Amino acid sequence: MKICLVLYKYSNSISDPCCYPLGFMYISSVLKQAGHDVKILNYNLYDYSFIDEVKGYDAVLFTGFEAFLNSIKSHASKCRELGIKTIVGGAIATFKPEIINKFVDTVVIGEGENVVLDALTKTGIIHGTRPNLDTIPYPDYDGFGFHEYNKRHSVSYIGVLTSRGCAFRCTFCAQTCMYQERKLEDVFKEIDLYVDKYNVCKIMFNDNNLNLSKNRYIELCEGMKQRKLYWGGAIRCNIFDEDMAIATKESGCTHLVVGVESFNQAKLNYINKRLTVEQIISTLNLLHKYNISYHGNVLVGFENETYSDIANEIASIPPQYKIFPVVVQGFIGTSNGKNRLINKDEENFLNKIFIEYANSLNFDYNLGE
Repeated sequence: MKICLVLYKYSNSISDPCCYPLGFMYISSVLKQAGHDVKILNYNLYDYSFIDEVKGYDAVLFTGFEAFLNSIKSHASKCRELGIKTIVGGAIATFKPEIINKFVDTVVIGEGENVVLDALTKTGIIHGTRPNLDTIPYPDYDGFGFHEYNKRHSVSYIGVLTSRGCAFRCTFCAQTCMYQERKLEDVFKEIDLYVDKYNVCKIMFNDNNLNLSKNRYIELCEGMKQRKLYWGGAIRCNIFDEDMAIATKESGCTHLVVGVESFNQAKLNYINKRLTVEQIISTLNLLHKYNISYHGNVLVGFENETYSDIANEIASIPPQYKIFPVVVQGFIGTSNGKNRLINKDEENFLNKIFIEYANSLNFDYNLGE
C-alpha cells in the first residue's frame, strides 16, 4: 500500500533535544519493514500542498496532540473526499478516541507498533499492545528528514530511547505506556549504527527517567564513555548517588534534566511525585560537586494555588540551583493545569517573566561540548 504519515508542527523549537517524533518514527519503520511504500509529511521542516501530496495514496496516518485536532479534522475530510483511508494514533487518539473516530476511519489507542498493520484494513477503535522494544525496527530517521534537522542544529545529535513509559504516575503527566526497558546491548547497537551512518557526536536519551536502576545507569555511562560520545538525558532525584554522579561526569554527559517540580513536600505529595525534598537537595548538590550541567523546573499554577501561593513558592527556590519556574500545562490526559485560581492575565504575565528569567540564566541544553 501507499501510505502517507502526517506530522504537524510542534510548538517547541526544532532545536529542542526532544524534537524527533520517535513514536511516529517507529511506526514508519514498522510499515516500511512490512513492504509498504511510505511517505512522510513533516511540517516541522517543510510546508506542503496537502491534497497534492496525498493524491493516489491508499491511507493517511495522523498523530499528535489536542492542538492538532482542527488540522486532523480538516485533512481527514479532504482524504474522505479522495477516497483515502484515515488513521489516527498518539495522545489525542488515546485520550479522546470516541471524538476522533467521528472524523476518521480508524483510531489506535496506546502503542501502535503491533497493530498498525491491522489498522490499515480495519475500522473503528483498535487497542494497541505492548511491543518488544528489542525486536521492533529502529526509528525511521531517513524518512523524517534527519539530514535536514541536522542542518538546523548547532551540533549533530540524535534521539534514542533506552526505555519506554514511566514507572510513576505524577498527576501533571499524561504518560500511559507501561514501563519497559530495552537491553543495553541493543541500545548500543543502535547508537553505533547512527555513528556509522550519520556521524553523530551526541546522543539525547529521550527516556522519561534514565536512572531507575543504578546498575543499569552506570552500565549505560560506561558504554558512552567507551564510545567517547557526548550525551544528555532526564533523571529522577530519588535514585542518584555519588557513584552515579562520578559515572555521569566521566562518561561525556553534557546536560541533565532533573525532575524537581517543587521544594515543598506537601506539594510533591499532592502531585504524587513520590520523592522528598531531601532527595532533591542531595541530587542537586552532587551535580554541583561534580560540575555536571543541569536544569530543573518548579511547576506552578495548579488548581489549588493562588497568585500569592505562586509568589511564595518562587521566592523559596534556593538561588544556588539552576531551577526555574514554569506554569503547569493542562495537557490532554493529565489531572492538572485545566482549571486555575489565577486568571488568564496573571497566567500570561507569569509565563512572560518565567521565560525572561530562564533566558537570564543563559539556559540551554548544552548541545555542544
